[in-house]
Amino acid sequence: MSASVTPEEVARSISSVAVEILTVEEFISVLKSGRVQAYIGIEPSNILHLGTLVACEPLIRLAKAGFKTIFLLADIHGWLNDKGELEQLKEIAKRNQEFLSKVVKSRGVEDLNVEFVYGSSYQLSEGYVKELMRLAKLVTASEARKAMDMISKKDVMHKVGSEIYALMQCLDIGYLGINVAVGGLDQRRIHVMAREYLRKLGYAKPVAIHTPIILGLDGGAKMSKSLDNAIFLDDGEEEVSRKVFQAFCPEGELDNNPLIMIVERVVFPWLGHFEAGGKIYNDYSDFVQDWRSGVLTAKKLKEGLTEALNGILRRIQTS
Repeated sequence: MSASVTPEEVARSISSVAVEILTVEEFISVLKSGRVQAYIGIEPSNILHLGTLVACEPLIRLAKAGFKTIFLLADIHGWLNDKGELEQLKEIAKRNQEFLSKVVKSRGVEDLNVEFVYGSSYQLSEGYVKELMRLAKLVTASEARKAMDMISKKDVMHKVGSEIYALMQCLDIGYLGINVAVGGLDQRRIHVMAREYLRKLGYAKPVAIHTPIILGLDGGAKMSKSLDNAIFLDDGEEEVSRKVFQAFCPEGELDNNPLIMIVERVVFPWLGHFEAGGKIYNDYSDFVQDWRSGVLTAKKLKEGLTEALNGILRRIQTS
């Protein structure tokens, strides 16, 4: 950990971009030990979107604080979740690594604090499979199935592969020596399962850090390539502008408003401020006040958000 920050300061920084830490006290204890090994698992995807930035933010902050972090490129998980054939997913994962490297670099993170690991590099090994069998003897099928409620594709949800997926994600945390697991709220049940069962296999009980799920631009389901409601990390300026100005954004409303969520969860963490309507907001609460009162209109918000997002994406794409 950097000598210039305390464990409590790191915990506050992470808390500001998370919706839950299980538990804060345990997290501070791990930080004080100086032996942090944090990770996030990412299924291969042809195109990464803003939700990836939100989910990775705690990991990036830990890396910037000098801790070891791992991006698990979960190609075998993607295969089990029927995202494609394994060899195809390996190639997609390579492209994801290239883009995630740009994300990390654009935030000034040192390479020595970040490692990219492919699931296929160890998950088919004899040692891993034996550990998976040990875990399978402890966890009920019902527990594993419920843990996948928010993760599995609908046509995969009731297949045994979905339960294997849950057990593997749980085991990955212990097998990779992770003591801080990062992920979206959709990962919560798996992380809770890991906190309960990994100790019984002789692994550490991990801290779990959860980030919000970003709404799609239509204000409905979460951002998704398949639903065409996302801003992608390789989008150009015109595409970003088109998507932002077409997005659902009810005047003065905070709840279920995807653009407000992006301002809070992407723009402020990345830039530390938001500029719209000729005003620079250095504090999110000041922005909220003007938005609720009508001082800041949807048109002005969209103009400012388009500019902010294009700046962030340009920074990533050129890194």
